[in-house]
Amino acid sequence: MGSKSNAAKGICSWVINIIQYWDVIQDVEPKRKALKEAVEQLEAATVKLDAVEKVVAELTASLNKLVAEYDKAMAEKDAALAEAARCATRLDLAQRLVKALGSENERWGNAIIDIGNSLNLLVGDVLMASAFISYTGPFSKKFREQLIKVDFTKYLKDNNIPCSPNINPIKLMTDEASIANWNKQGLPSDIVSTENGTILTNTERYPLMIDP
Repeated sequence: MGSKSNAAKGICSWVINIIQYWDVIQDVEPKRKALKEAVEQLEAATVKLDAVEKVVAELTASLNKLVAEYDKAMAEKDAALAEAARCATRLDLAQRLVKALGSENERWGNAIIDIGNSLNLLVGDVLMASAFISYTGPFSKKFREQLIKVDFTKYLKDNNIPCSPNINPIKLMTDEASIANWNKQGLPSDIVSTENGTILTNTERYPLMIDP
């Protein structure tokens, strides 16, 4: 067509381009519409997603708050149960102790009576103990018994001074544990040595006494 007429050639080129453009438009335009629809759908979905995420955030915050309250309530419950268990244990021990001590009531009553009676005898017992420390040290066992069981006891009875029957100065001033400790440290276990230990640990002055 170009060899015949340049004008016709230009028209032919224009027609060809128009047809090609139409073909392209027919292929691209649906895609443009689809893209536009997809963008609109994406924007709508994004709006919905934002709203859902906001709701989820609010629900998550509420859930966290409820979980914290639940944990706190459970901790208080566990603490209350533990305290109740401790109280129950203490109550059980207290009841057992009261029950056990109930059987001691009679013995304690008798002990109180005995202590009351012994208080009435305290003057004579202390006088006997003091005399034992002050005067019996220089003597042998025979003369010590003479002083305690005869002379001192007679003096107490003649002067109506109350004292324990069959009074034993050693039992008034020491105990078996102390005596055992003396023996462990080397003091002989005979009665005279025990009496000497009793005098030594109760006198305020250097005592004069016989040592077998």
